[in-house]
Amino acid sequence: MTPPVRPVGFFAELRPGWGMPLDGSIRDAVRPAGEPDERRIAEYLGQGTGLWSEMSAGPDVLDPEAPVLSGIGSLRTDGTWLWREDLPYYLSTYHLALPAEFLGHVRRLGHTPPPVAETRLVEIATRDLGIRLDRS
Repeated sequence: MTPPVRPVGFFAELRPGWGMPLDGSIRDAVRPAGEPDERRIAEYLGQGTGLWSEMSAGPDVLDPEAPVLSGIGSLRTDGTWLWREDLPYYLSTYHLALPAEFLGHVRRLGHTPPPVAETRLVEIATRDLGIRLDRS
C-alpha cells in the first residue's frame, strides 16, 4: 500500500480544509520575497493532476480588496502531495514559505509533476480524504 498523501498549503484561514492537518496561519507563511524558482514552483502546483473540482469561489483571505478567487475548494496532486487549487495564487502573490521537504520534492522532479494513475487518485480520494465514490 502506498503511503498517505501529504498535504501542503492547507492554512487555517482557508476553507474548505478537507480535514487535512493545517500548516498554521497563512499570515505566518507570508514573506517579502519568494524562492529563486518560485515561478516554476507555482507552475508545478498549477500543473498537478486535478483530483477534485468544485465550482466554488471566495475572497483572498489576506486582501479583501483583491479579485475573488475561483475553484478554491478544488484539489490537485502529484500523487505524493496534495494542495488546494488556490495555492499557486497565494504562493505567487505572497511568497509563502512552503515546507522544505515539498520544495525539495518539486526540485528533484525538475519542476514537472508526474502523471498520477487513476488508481492512485481513487486511493487518495477514498482513503485519505474519505470521499465515498459511487461506482454504480
